[in-house]
Amino acid sequence: MTLTSREWEVATLVAKGLSNKQIARQLHVHEGTVKIHLHNIYTKLAVKNRTVLAVMTQRLIESGCSENRKGGAALAEAAA
Repeated sequence: MTLTSREWEVATLVAKGLSNKQIARQLHVHEGTVKIHLHNIYTKLAVKNRTVLAVMTQRLIESGCSENRKGGAALAEAAA
């Protein structure tokens, strides 16, 4: 199961250290929407917390995987 482009975007912002409130402001959505995206990401990737997600995402970004679609698929693949 791959991440949507929005879920990948949220994951990259988590990896940059932004809070849910900061992510919501940047994406022009409610903070609750960010929490829903994070819940879906955690479920899809079977990760338990924000720190694990941030580390996984940061590693992919550093490896050059930055395009939304590829990033979401690569992150899901890395978690499998």
